[in-house]
Amino acid sequence: MERILGLLDTLESMICDSPKLPFIGKTLINESSILQLIDKIRLVAQSEDKSFVKQPKGESSQQIVKSAETIDLSQLPPSDENHEAKAIQLIQQAYQISKEIRVGAEKYADEVLANLEATATHILRTIKNGRIKLSKSITESAKESQSSLVQNDNSSQ
Repeated sequence: MERILGLLDTLESMICDSPKLPFIGKTLINESSILQLIDKIRLVAQSEDKSFVKQPKGESSQQIVKSAETIDLSQLPPSDENHEAKAIQLIQQAYQISKEIRVGAEKYADEVLANLEATATHILRTIKNGRIKLSKSITESAKESQSSLVQNDNSSQ
């Protein structure tokens, strides 16, 4: 989060330090520099999202896991319902945390796939447009070639 805040501070200073256009109150910015900084912010945000999914949620989940590891159920007396209830509670908490982590990971995977789908769609659209322009160019070139041949034939007669 600190890295994102630092990049946002940099973005703010780039905008504030940019020259002002008189009479209209607008700021002239360097588009490529701003876009590069926005890309860096996106990368940092994505990497922080990944680290959030990979790590257990906060210290509470780590404490629950540590306390669950230290309990040896075989050493507890069978008549002690308090210890048994505590062990059941710890198991339920661990199950709930694993469920939350799984849901978070699935949401993240869905976001990544949606982003990938949007990028692929954009790329396919660009390719189709390029092929359309190319086929039009080829058709026009062929027509020009034919018309120049017809003119050459007419002039030689």
